[in-house]
Order: sequence, then C-alpha cells, then structure tokens
Amino acid sequence: MYRGYQAKQCRICHEELNQKQDLFHLVNESAICIKCIKKFQIIDEDVKIKGYSVKILYEYNDFFRQLLYQYKALGDYALKDCFIEQFQELKRLYKNYIIVVIPSSQKDNERRGFCPNVEIAKIFSQHVFTGLYKKVEYKQTKQSDRSQIKKVLSIKDGTFLFKKNVLIFDDVITSSNTLQAAFQQVERYHPKKIKALVLACPHLDYFKE
Repeated sequence: MYRGYQAKQCRICHEELNQKQDLFHLVNESAICIKCIKKFQIIDEDVKIKGYSVKILYEYNDFFRQLLYQYKALGDYALKDCFIEQFQELKRLYKNYIIVVIPSSQKDNERRGFCPNVEIAKIFSQHVFTGLYKKVEYKQTKQSDRSQIKKVLSIKDGTFLFKKNVLIFDDVITSSNTLQAAFQQVERYHPKKIKALVLACPHLDYFKE
C-alpha cells in the first residue's frame, strides 16, 4: 500500500471499499459497500394519499429500521447520506420544489445535535422549509393516539409557500396521519402544487388503491 493511501470505509458496516477492484464504486463513487446496498429493499413507487402523490423509496425492513435507529436515536450523523444515495435523480425531480420537512421532537433534536429529516433533505435540495413544527412535544405510542397528531402540527411563515411547488418530506409512513396533517397545514397557504416523499413504508399495499 503506497504512502498517503487512506482506505475508504462503508459508512454503514465500516468495511473497506476497494475501489480499484470494484467497478460499481469506480462508476458511482458510493460511500456504501455493495453488501449494504443490497440490504435496502427498493420500492420506488407512487401512491395517492388524500389525493396527493406520495413517492415511497424503500420497504421498511429490519435493515432499514436498524439504520434509522442508529441515525436518529444514536445520533450517527455520518449515516445521513446513505438513505438517498441510490436516488440521485431526486435533485433533478425536485429542483423547483420547496421541501417542507416533517418535524422531529425538539428535545430529541437538542439531544442529538441535529434534525434528522432536515439533514437528509439538504442533500437533494437547497430549498428546505422548517416552518412546520409541533405545538407540543408529542410521540405516537398507541393506535388510538395517532389521530391526535392533527391537533399537534402547526406552521409558521406559511405565506412563503404561496403559489410554490411544495414537497413534504418524512422518513417513515405508517398510518399516514402525520402526512395528512401536514397536507392540511400546507393547504392553508395555497401552494401551486403539493407532493410528498417518504423514505420507507412497512406496508405499501395498505396505501394502494
């Protein structure tokens, strides 16, 4: 190994990325090894929720669940690039959109030192709107509690969204109550168009018509 050489490691499993022998990484300059890439179960489908188009990228499998836990709960900031690395076209698809980020708990953001969804959104857009917020600290714990999120979300500086193309971004969709509440808040400011992008879903068939 020549002097000055620094082995690049997979950001997920930390195994060395041997770019000299791996054609995939020569072409794509990926920060993830092929073994980890294959563990992502890509969906890349659009469904309709409340009449709006929602793009879902991945199946919420055990690998994705653990990866998201490590990123959010353990504060592993370096993982932020891993979630959309296989979807570089998002920069092109949403270059004319304002990205409205579904908020995390403020307490959790302070603990980890960053807002997970905001950091991912910044990878594919320079136009990230953080005016959507939770009026009170609230986490869904029971099926019967999920509808309460509609009373928790609010928006500030919403006039900025007037006649703009808006993309609502979240990490995981389960019941879709959070997303529907976000649609409801954004609608109040009469944007030109509303779409949504979600990283993962555990049961895609639930949302198919």
